[in-house]
Amino acid sequence: MLEDKKIMVILAHPDDETLGCGGTLHKFSKNKICLLYPIKRIEAQFEQAIKHLGVSNFLFGNFDDNSLDKYPLLDVCKFVENGLEKFNPDVVITHHYNCANQDHRALYEACSIATRPVRRKICLLTCEVPSSTGYLRPCGFEPNYYVELDAENLQAKALALNEYVSEARPDRSVSVINALAKLRGAESGTNYSEGFMLVRGYG
Repeated sequence: MLEDKKIMVILAHPDDETLGCGGTLHKFSKNKICLLYPIKRIEAQFEQAIKHLGVSNFLFGNFDDNSLDKYPLLDVCKFVENGLEKFNPDVVITHHYNCANQDHRALYEACSIATRPVRRKICLLTCEVPSSTGYLRPCGFEPNYYVELDAENLQAKALALNEYVSEARPDRSVSVINALAKLRGAESGTNYSEGFMLVRGYG
C-alpha cells in the first residue's frame, strides 16, 4: 500500500516519527515524504535524527507542548488541513486514538476529521509510540497492517533514536524498539516489522 505513495506523517512531537514509524520511513525514503508537527522542539536533535531515516521535508506549527488538547479542535484541524493542501498525500500516518499522551489523542482526532473522504481520499494509518501507546488500558491498538523491515531499516531507526539524547528513557530505548519489531514480525510472519492500524483505506 505504501509503495510509490506520497506519505505524510502527522505526529505531535519530534521523536514520535522515529519511535512510531522510523523503520517504515527509512524503507520508503525514496517516496515523497513530509513530516508535519504542530509542536516545535529539540530541533537540532530532530534534524540529525531524520538524516538517518533519509527524510528531509518537514513542517512545524506553533502550538504549545503538552497543551494540544487545550486548543479549539477546529484550530488543530485547520493546521492539519493546511498541511494536507500543501503536500496532497496519498497516505497519512498519525497517532493511535488511545495514546496516554494528550497531544497524541488530540492530533489523532484532528487527523481523522481532516482526512474524511469529502474532497480527497487519503488512506489513514495509526502507529504505536513506545512510552505512550499501550499505557492507557484498554489500549485498543491491534495492528492490521504491517511493514516488513530489514536489518538496515532497524539500524537506521536505532541511529535516529540515539540522536534524541534529551528524550532517552528505558521505555523508549533501542532494545525496546528492537523487541517490538521482533514481536510485530512474529505476528506477521517476518523477522521484523512495524505494526499499524488501518483506519481508512481505498482500493
